Amino acid sequence: MFLSACVGVASTIVLFVSPTFAVDKTVDAQLVAKLKTAATMIDRLNLLSDDQLLYNFSANPMYSWKPGSVCNANAATWPLLSTFGVTVAQLNLGPCAMLAPHLHRANNLVVAVTGSTHTYMVQENGARLIEQILTPGMMTMFPLGSVHSMYNMGCESNQLYSFLDSGDPGTLNLAQSFFMMPQEIGMQVMPFINLSNGNWNATAQLIPAVGTGSQDGSDACRTKCGLNSDD
Repeated sequence: MFLSACVGVASTIVLFVSPTFAVDKTVDAQLVAKLKTAATMIDRLNLLSDDQLLYNFSANPMYSWKPGSVCNANAATWPLLSTFGVTVAQLNLGPCAMLAPHLHRANNLVVAVTGSTHTYMVQENGARLIEQILTPGMMTMFPLGSVHSMYNMGCESNQLYSFLDSGDPGTLNLAQSFFMMPQEIGMQVMPFINLSNGNWNATAQLIPAVGTGSQDGSDACRTKCGLNSDD
């Protein structure tokens, strides 16, 4: 989500246009600056109205259940958190929705509120794949820099909350970021890729957009739940 610049490549390679990521917009940079420079907690409190001490996840621009969303309360979306060093995200996964493999520059705890959500995590080279199923009241962890994914394989909507120890944890989606690399690098890493019309950039465009932070899962799941591409 936070990779926004094209990777420079040799003149013989066409530059890949940066894909659209779900990136949080800073709502009040001036207030953030004032909060960070305030001398005391009372000074900070005096900069905030009572309404600014509340955060409404459903008012987040990313909020959606089709297919789902990641709604972050962080330094960008809730200025108050600019001095707390934490992020809280509401994870909404509609039927068959998933969060594609990604990582953060922060430690991550995730607790399930509703539904049954499958999670997958790889910590680093040489580590095993860890698979969990989160049901209401259960929590798992994804350490800083670990690759992880979450998947609602059922036909009901799932909700979870994610807690990160940074006000600016960032999110890096692996598939989209991989295809920002030059073709000559990508094809050396995965020489078996069947390019669309032999074109690296065209193949990259086939990767589902991150959108509001969630994407549709498999056709098999969607068929089971009576969903289709128009829903």
